[in-house]
Amino acid sequence: MSLRRTQAERPTPAGSPVRSRRWSQRRRLAGIGVLTATTLFATGCSISGSASTSSSTPNSSSSSHGVTGSGSAAGSASGSPASPGAASAAAGAHGVGAPVVHPSCTRPPTTWKTFKAPDAVVPDLPELEAGTNHSKTADKWTYSASQVHQWMAKPQTAPKGKKLVFITFDDGPDSTVTPKELSNLEKAGVPATFFMITPQLQGVPVDLLRRSLRDGNGLDIHSYSHDYKYLFHGDANQRAAHVTCDYDWALAQARAVIGSDYDPSGFRYPGGEMSWNDLSKANAGLAKRGVVPIDWNAMSGDADAHMPTTIPGYVTMVKQSIAESGNPRVVVILNHDIKEKTAEAMPSILAWLKSQGYQFGIIS
Repeated sequence: MSLRRTQAERPTPAGSPVRSRRWSQRRRLAGIGVLTATTLFATGCSISGSASTSSSTPNSSSSSHGVTGSGSAAGSASGSPASPGAASAAAGAHGVGAPVVHPSCTRPPTTWKTFKAPDAVVPDLPELEAGTNHSKTADKWTYSASQVHQWMAKPQTAPKGKKLVFITFDDGPDSTVTPKELSNLEKAGVPATFFMITPQLQGVPVDLLRRSLRDGNGLDIHSYSHDYKYLFHGDANQRAAHVTCDYDWALAQARAVIGSDYDPSGFRYPGGEMSWNDLSKANAGLAKRGVVPIDWNAMSGDADAHMPTTIPGYVTMVKQSIAESGNPRVVVILNHDIKEKTAEAMPSILAWLKSQGYQFGIIS
């Protein structure tokens, strides 16, 4: 199998991702590395994506998520490792419930204006369950980021007797495409996890976020800057300083909009964790903030240098990427909610996953 690189993976003056988008099955089966090396693809996300500022009319409908191909629930909140459940943080942990202020470190680069920090506790959106990244309804199909991370790093530890899939979207929110993906999810009756570039929250209606929470989706963080040169330049100490500073700004921006009790535990590096060296100290800094990196082991191909051009092509890419991962029992699929073609293909992707008996979850 030939290796392909996306445009975003090509070398830059500040360094480049260290792994190609696809690993051969032989290398994967050899068990190279842990999560930073076992997931198979590196992202093609744009370095400085920004959301459209056009308005949208939210759909107030709600759906029953966490379904299998036959429509049954993903599982009860039993608290067992293979079961979803609430992941609420204790009051005060990781700054939950504290006044929203600008972090003390220098603001990371972004084309968006600096958000207004109220220096006060921000009321939560009505749909948010305090101490989480989702609504209370979503407890039934929410899995902790640390658990999903472990299942991807060590596939043999994944729950037996079930097939779990986590639909994830990067680079949003976007006022045009995100509503289309929410409608796709609602019609299919399944949830997804959105990894957000949080300054873009300034460019979308708050009702879009309320709709996403109400429908049982998860809202995680994909960075503040999405700037490779800023995040991954220099040695391990410099990368750690920039990654954690970026995260602090991203979280503060999110809390300024979603509420002071917003507390995600999943984080997706721009480019994916597996794409970069010298992140152990950065990961340690994120861990102190209660955050675990989440990569992926399948994709729709919407950021590939040779992305599919037809809807069947997107479905085929999902099938092939799952197969190349060794058909794991837990699948995390990379998509982008800034891609119109992905929104067109998503109903077919979801229908195929249902037909294969997957249960759908979100990442806390």
